[in-house]
Amino acid sequence: MGDFNAKVGTEKVDDIVGKHGLGIRNERVQNKFEALGDAEEVEQQWENFKSAIMEAATEVIPKVKRKAKQKWMTEEILILMEERRCVKGNKEKYEQIHKKVQEKCNMSKENWINEKCKEIEQQRKHAPQTMYRNIEEITGKRTFLSTGCIKAMNGDIIIDKEKILERWAEYIRELFKDDEKDHNIMKNNFAGPPIMKEEVETAIKKMKHGKATGPDNISVELIKALEDFRIGKVTHLLNEIYDTGQIPTDLSKSIFIALPKKPGATECELHRTISLMSHITKIQLKIIMLRIRNKIKPEIAEEQCGFVEDKETSNAIYILRTLIERALEVQKDVYLCFIDYTKTFDRVRHDEIITELKQLNIDAKKLRIIKTMYWEQTATMRI
Repeated sequence: MGDFNAKVGTEKVDDIVGKHGLGIRNERVQNKFEALGDAEEVEQQWENFKSAIMEAATEVIPKVKRKAKQKWMTEEILILMEERRCVKGNKEKYEQIHKKVQEKCNMSKENWINEKCKEIEQQRKHAPQTMYRNIEEITGKRTFLSTGCIKAMNGDIIIDKEKILERWAEYIRELFKDDEKDHNIMKNNFAGPPIMKEEVETAIKKMKHGKATGPDNISVELIKALEDFRIGKVTHLLNEIYDTGQIPTDLSKSIFIALPKKPGATECELHRTISLMSHITKIQLKIIMLRIRNKIKPEIAEEQCGFVEDKETSNAIYILRTLIERALEVQKDVYLCFIDYTKTFDRVRHDEIITELKQLNIDAKKLRIIKTMYWEQTATMRI
């Protein structure tokens, strides 16, 4: 991990509708892009591309204010709640409407739960995955709010915002501490096939909708809405990055968000840190991953289930349950060993990854991008 710049991230990404139905007109983006002129530096090319998309999006796509509500709430309830808000000064009328709101809420929630239970019963045999999702929807996922304070290394409670940020910066620097040991990549031959439009199209199609954006605020929905124009410009930009090894600042920066693992968590270790990164960066990494997949796949053990295509952790759980059932039938003992590594993926030694990839004959262009993403990445902490 490179320099860690701690900042207070109070801003929120605008809720932008990026559906194909609205779309950004290619002509408008193209005109804005051409008005900025050609640039030689990769950083300036990226800034031109970002400016053209964001300005066109601001003009063409309306912003939508989301109204937080429970899934079982109806429009009738929302109207009543608005009426209740408007008569706060009249206690008698407020109580009447409040009582009506409570009755409607209880009835609506009960009907919604009953409908969901019927769906779960029908899905039990034919659609188990959908069934589990509906069960989670009814029971609700446990979420814990931040306490607003954090413990220093010596155990003292920190309340001051700036000192909390300093503590997070200290913790994350230590967590991602990784010395760069491999300097031989830069001496290699950087010849290799350019990124094709078809590869960019495939990577964009594999991107999921509704994901939070990185520092550039450009979502994959905005990129998809550009249609044919996006392919040429995104392909050109990715090839410039691929050929030069220079990654623009926005694309090599992440925003960290800390989520408490349990209520009242004040230690940094008891938080799960998730990283928000640019969707353009994700597209580039998907392309590289698809290119090296055939060389990496034979190296993965047959027993590996998690993080492998078409082999989920549920497969391993099923095999384990079957083994235990068979052992019980023949009255044999089963010994299991569970190993829980602390921050497993955060503490991976990246120089070892580069060494392994070199041994698999991954070309220098790909290695350079991977290496740059590991050792020249910067991050911002949002609290």
